[in-house]
Amino acid sequence: MQLSDLDAINLNIPLIIDLDGTLIKTDSLHEGLISSLLNNPASIFRLAPALLKGRSFFKHTVTDIFEMNADVFCYRNSLLCLIEKEKNKGRAVLLVTAANHKIANNVQEHLQLFDKVQGSESQVNLKGKNKLEWLKTNFPEGFIYAGDHKADLPIWRESVTAILVGQGKRQLSEVKKLSVPYMIIEDEPFSKVREWIKQLRVHQWAKNLLIFVPLLLAHIVTNLDAIISTFVTFFSFCLIASATYIINDLCDIESDRRHRTKRFRPIALGTISTQEAVFGGIFLLLVGGITLASISWMTFLTAVLYVIVTIAYSFKLKRIPLLDVAIIGALFTIRVIIGSTVNNLPLSPWLNSFSALFFFSLALSKRHVEVMRMPATGNNFIEGRGYNHTDWPLTLSLGVASSISSIVIMMLFLTQEAMVSSKYASPNWLLLEPACVFLWTLRIWLLSHRKMLNDDPVIFAVKDKTSLFLGVIVLISFIFANY
Repeated sequence: MQLSDLDAINLNIPLIIDLDGTLIKTDSLHEGLISSLLNNPASIFRLAPALLKGRSFFKHTVTDIFEMNADVFCYRNSLLCLIEKEKNKGRAVLLVTAANHKIANNVQEHLQLFDKVQGSESQVNLKGKNKLEWLKTNFPEGFIYAGDHKADLPIWRESVTAILVGQGKRQLSEVKKLSVPYMIIEDEPFSKVREWIKQLRVHQWAKNLLIFVPLLLAHIVTNLDAIISTFVTFFSFCLIASATYIINDLCDIESDRRHRTKRFRPIALGTISTQEAVFGGIFLLLVGGITLASISWMTFLTAVLYVIVTIAYSFKLKRIPLLDVAIIGALFTIRVIIGSTVNNLPLSPWLNSFSALFFFSLALSKRHVEVMRMPATGNNFIEGRGYNHTDWPLTLSLGVASSISSIVIMMLFLTQEAMVSSKYASPNWLLLEPACVFLWTLRIWLLSHRKMLNDDPVIFAVKDKTSLFLGVIVLISFIFANY
């Protein structure tokens, strides 16, 4: 029989709440393990031996290495409402979890909701039958149990009422066979496909269009083989780039959950679990890497360099001010280099130096907004970064200077090489391009300094009408210069 509430259940029967997958949408062990390995890779030398000593000791070791803060867990609001309602009625509510006891205590310190908490000790894993024995010993008159896992079936069988939370609905048919009254706690509906599209940052794939730039500048757009190779490289690299976004989000779970906008990212929000994210990231890296290796080994190795630099950035380097934005500029330049290697084109010092300075400037514009939005008082730092409010003159001056420098390099390339070559029918049209780029960067920095730049500058350009208009002029001038 399905219940809509617990009003008919005797108030002397306590409500027992599980933690992982129930009170929180994710698994504290998985998050702690991944955070341990990503933020401190050397921890593998403690974790591997601990695994041989049993699951409970392994949980204890993970918590000892990297203890997730309870204030950043993804709590289920619907279950929290039920807990508060039952507490107000006078029912005892307990948190009994297979997670380490230290985590359970931290959750209680944060929520202040439970009459008692109990978690796994270093020698006892409080899950399944072990949890059932503990509950029957402490509550012989019965209990209400809220869980989410197949391992909770023996506990539901002995409970006065079974509460199915999250993935627990998958066990509904089994629970019905137990002839136990049950209640279902519904989550807010969401589309898993839409969440994965959001996680893969498909909108960020626009940045990878830089791979086509060498193809255009080398005037081989009529070469069908080159076009096909570049398109396949583009989509393969998009998969690899999406995998690096997953790695970055796994590294930043805590800081993202405290960020005003990043907390809505799927991993931070808990709509994609850390386990799903790990397998998804590995799959994307394998598919993208194997495809690139089949096209060109040099392209594959350049993509490997991109992944290594990105991982180093996610682990540590993004916390070093100015070096972080220099790396972002380098990562954009690697995209251009990949476009050259796939078609065996010589690397252009003009193009690569322009790219490095130009995207260094754009990265600084985004950081400048964050610095400007910080409170002017105190010495607070941006979460997960090394900047504070007093750095705004530095980010402004370096950003504008590098932007102007990139325009100078572009002008030198056009006047000293492109316009004197025989590749362009009407080279004077090319002069419109640096003019448009100059106007666009001025607009970006104006919006940045006024704290009005809410997106990544590249993504902003895709959405902004003025940016699109200037982009069309650049494209038309390039066509007129050629034909």
